[in-house]
Amino acid sequence: MSLISIVSTGKFWKHLLLASVAGFALLYGGFLLIDMYTQHGEEVEVPDFKGIYIQDLNTFVDGHSINYEIVDSVYSSKVAKGTVVDQNPVPGAMVKNGRVVYLTVNAMLSRKVKMPNLIDLSLKQATSLLETYGLQVGMLRYVEGLPPVMEMHYKGKPVKEGQMIDEGSKIDLVLGKGSDGGLIPIPSLLGMSLTDARRTITENRLNMGNVNMDDEGLDTLKAKVWKQNPETGSGEGLYEGAVMSIWLTESETLLQDANSTSGNDDEDF
Repeated sequence: MSLISIVSTGKFWKHLLLASVAGFALLYGGFLLIDMYTQHGEEVEVPDFKGIYIQDLNTFVDGHSINYEIVDSVYSSKVAKGTVVDQNPVPGAMVKNGRVVYLTVNAMLSRKVKMPNLIDLSLKQATSLLETYGLQVGMLRYVEGLPPVMEMHYKGKPVKEGQMIDEGSKIDLVLGKGSDGGLIPIPSLLGMSLTDARRTITENRLNMGNVNMDDEGLDTLKAKVWKQNPETGSGEGLYEGAVMSIWLTESETLLQDANSTSGNDDEDF
């Protein structure tokens, strides 16, 4: 039988129609199964994991239709140990139901660094060297003697060069008063960041007192000093090792008022 005669029969067209319908049904059914499997069109919002403690993660993801995986750890002295510091995808992103969010957490154990030798260094040199090691200047105590650093202490005890201590720790210093026993002019800290204020206080041979914040959720990296105690011009000066306290804010109004008041004080003088 020739091809033309086969094609011309009704039976051929009937079988072709049935095959086409069956093929379409299979394709359509396949797409439906794929949509069901991938939950096409069903998205959830990624929650903000930052600040959540490791032990609380399972409870936190309940009800969010999200999974998590800890992929990295870092060390930071600015946030609590064992808490989430970064995530991917970011908070607020819309993802498919059941998506894995990859987390970076702050290490539970502090990183250790070697204690540098500060003896016989000036206060400025000691401060710079400590910062390169990831350490901070703590309390300053002045005694009779030459100006350079005479002793260094960690957690109330003498610390030796090369001793392993926690990164971010504060090192207390004992320095000689030198021959100049005069009063130190009170520096103006208004408008400074916490880091700059701490450095200025230290460079002026003074100690940091209380750090007060006008909001519990204040970002100390963005906040500025709007008030200090003692205030600039409030006395003849301070003795070496005296304490200065500061108040931090992110409020532009408070900062502008503080600068305005400071400017008026300068004019009075």
